[in-house]
Amino acid sequence: MKKQALGFLLIMASFLSLSKAQVGGNQIYRDKNNDYTPLRNLPEFNNSNSYFTNDSTLVVSVKVLMNKTADRYKLTLGLNEEATTPKVAIENINRRINGFIKRISSMGIKNDDIFVDFISQTKIYDYDINKDTQVTIQKMDGFETKKNIIITVNKHSMIEKLISEASDFQIYDIIKVDYISNDIDKIQEDLLKEAYAVFDKKKENYFSLFKKEIIGKPTATSGFTYIFPKTQYQNYTALESASVTYGYDTRYIKKEERKLKTFYYDGTDYTGFDKVINNSDPEVGIQYIMNLSVKYDLKKNKEK
Repeated sequence: MKKQALGFLLIMASFLSLSKAQVGGNQIYRDKNNDYTPLRNLPEFNNSNSYFTNDSTLVVSVKVLMNKTADRYKLTLGLNEEATTPKVAIENINRRINGFIKRISSMGIKNDDIFVDFISQTKIYDYDINKDTQVTIQKMDGFETKKNIIITVNKHSMIEKLISEASDFQIYDIIKVDYISNDIDKIQEDLLKEAYAVFDKKKENYFSLFKKEIIGKPTATSGFTYIFPKTQYQNYTALESASVTYGYDTRYIKKEERKLKTFYYDGTDYTGFDKVINNSDPEVGIQYIMNLSVKYDLKKNKEK
């Protein structure tokens, strides 16, 4: 009777998974040969089998994923300045930076949340072309100073405001945005508790269906990792194009239209996870993953 009930549950689970409609969207144009590696394909996090068992061993595996918004965000902006001398280049770039910092201080950004990183000072070279002799001579044509402004904020909505204000000071290079978690240790502790709660139910279900006797004490292993959004973006160019054949006539030039490339966030696939926390939250954040495996030694059944 129990085997029939278990079979019925498996059939229902298959039916429910097939009944969910899938919409591909333009993401189907994605380049399948990029460097993106889903976490589920990594050996250390590929516990796709919830149960592994033989006549003397049982391993119960649990995977839990949590989506969580970042506690803070670190925005890095880049700018450069060219001038005839290093002194003038530094003075001009500092004028722009100081003006920008003064502007954002009125938005509540404190000096402790801002750091200006001196990147480089390099010579600029150009060429003098003598039209009579057709000789081209390289010459030094000035200096370039590069600096980065690193700003930490508590709200994601502040990032776009900072970028908008930066443009008034000819600061256009948005280098990166880092997502920061204030308490990874606490998150790891909470996720382990969530994984254990799931494990406890799976273990109870197994031993209620299969009357096995445990020998000795179980051994457990766990793995914890977190994934930042910067590694989870995909891209595609959605288009259908005709082909043109010119034969042997080379008088014609084929001019291509610009095709827009789309980028989108594609977080870790939920397939294979026993529990996903905050799975409906649309905000891009940090993904935390906990694996838990418990191994039992079982008493072998006596051969008849």
